Amino acid sequence: MRIASLIVLHLALAGSLAAQALPIYLDGRFADWPETVPTYVDSDGDGNSYDFKSFSVANDEKFLFIRFLITPEFKLLENNNITLYIDGDHNASTGFPINGIGAELQWNFGSRTGTFHGQSTASINHASIRLRVLPSVTATEYELAIGRDVHPDGSSLLFSADSIRVLFTDETTNGDTMPNQGETFTYVFDNSPVPALEPVSLHRSSESHLRVMSYNVYNDGLTSSERTDAYSRILNAIQPDVICFNEMWTSSATQVRDVLNAMLPLGAGARWYTVKLDPGNITASRYPINQSWLVYGSTNRITAALIEVPQEFGGDVLVVNAHFRCCTADIERQQEADAVVAFFLEAQSSGGRITLPQNTPFLLVGDLNLVGFSQQLRTLLTGEIVNTGTFGQGAPPDWDQTPLEDVISQQTDKRMAYTWRNDASSFSPGRLDFVIHSNSVLNLEKSFILQTEVMPSERLQLYGLQSSDTHTASDHLPHVADFSLRTVVSVPPVHQENPTGYYLSQNYPNPFNPTTTIQFNIPDREFVFLTVHNALGERVAVLVNEIRSPGTHTVSIATSGLPSGVYFYSLQAGKFAETKKLMLLH
Repeated sequence: MRIASLIVLHLALAGSLAAQALPIYLDGRFADWPETVPTYVDSDGDGNSYDFKSFSVANDEKFLFIRFLITPEFKLLENNNITLYIDGDHNASTGFPINGIGAELQWNFGSRTGTFHGQSTASINHASIRLRVLPSVTATEYELAIGRDVHPDGSSLLFSADSIRVLFTDETTNGDTMPNQGETFTYVFDNSPVPALEPVSLHRSSESHLRVMSYNVYNDGLTSSERTDAYSRILNAIQPDVICFNEMWTSSATQVRDVLNAMLPLGAGARWYTVKLDPGNITASRYPINQSWLVYGSTNRITAALIEVPQEFGGDVLVVNAHFRCCTADIERQQEADAVVAFFLEAQSSGGRITLPQNTPFLLVGDLNLVGFSQQLRTLLTGEIVNTGTFGQGAPPDWDQTPLEDVISQQTDKRMAYTWRNDASSFSPGRLDFVIHSNSVLNLEKSFILQTEVMPSERLQLYGLQSSDTHTASDHLPHVADFSLRTVVSVPPVHQENPTGYYLSQNYPNPFNPTTTIQFNIPDREFVFLTVHNALGERVAVLVNEIRSPGTHTVSIATSGLPSGVYFYSLQAGKFAETKKLMLLH
């Protein structure tokens, strides 16, 4: 037995030294696991297909938490024989005998099946032990939670003693074992109270924030009369501005618009706007949807919408509503991820299907079904396109040539980040519903996931909800994010010389105060007229009114006492004319 293992074993047998109550937030990021947590470090390089590295254990009042490391990167919930054994009564003479322990729980991750060895042997599923595992994509490090009060066979407690033993095995030929053969790891529950969870308010911090919601409504649930009341209560509690609905297979945009106008009336004669271009997504907005595009073919479920949001956002936000292919469709899902990145990059350059003004906020929202290779998520964030022959070379997709931000949210009343749960499925709850955004121009002010089942009665009453609402409505939970616009944009656009054509750049910074800069390119020596107008069409400034030589020119605008608001600048040169929007903020 190695010295490190002896130390760990000694700590385990010492009782309270091998116990730690922690407010673990199960989000797949591990930031809340301190180095002091009881940990077993495995021998290096003793595996075959997989090599265990270490595992750590902690608990709070409701869950046992286990974090474990393994190489190489793999998909935990498919195509492996990684098995977890837990001796829940710390008694080697009961349960399933293996490596010096008597395991009451035997759980195989790859087949997503388990056995409870209690007074009798019973087959169980993830719901029997309240198993939650993140991340949902391939990884070398995972964290899981198991309910402390579960009765897997309906009668016997899994954890019937103050201490337990934990074992991981790779049940293939010459597979690794952690702890090693002849060693055991004992964990003693720490019943010290952890800091109480501060529930997340459903109200936005400021009415000026833009609230975006991702919601897979499970087989047209929004327009299903059996689920109308649940959806009505959920939508009225959340009060979203933009909703990306998924699984609207047979519902039309008009139907959804009418349902929303009845469920969530806007008042003052205002009505919801909706668009449906692909087979299953409908984007709904309180604000006008000015343009929309199919991002990747007519059969894929990816639609982009340019939404004219309130003035403080500068006029427009681009929202891509996506529902990627599910389950084992890793090849197709990678193509969809590549297509989204290519669309964002195309939108930031002139001459394509869409050309956005510089620093227009954009988001990717929806059920992305990221349950396979982590490369798909990496592509969406970093712009690393895999299928370059089809979608071109990738690049960092944000305006400032940096990655996008993945909004990982906590449930309002529970330290969990999963957005999908179906206790009848063989898959345990996962993080499937995403909000990814351009954080160079958008500030994330608040985000949350709503699961009414875990909310106390006083919180339900406060928001007019019922405990069964999210379960009745869908197997997906609403994922909500509030945004404000960054008022300081320090990175100018990357302008390439274009001596053979005309070009008018978006001003930078935008919004601006007190000055901003505009670039334009002309191919010949000719007369140029560059002006600024207010929202009423009144000319407030003439920036250029003369003959200019071919090439790129830069012009600055000073506020000159102009009030805050949206303005328009127009370039006329030869037969070329173009107008763009800018915003002044004092």
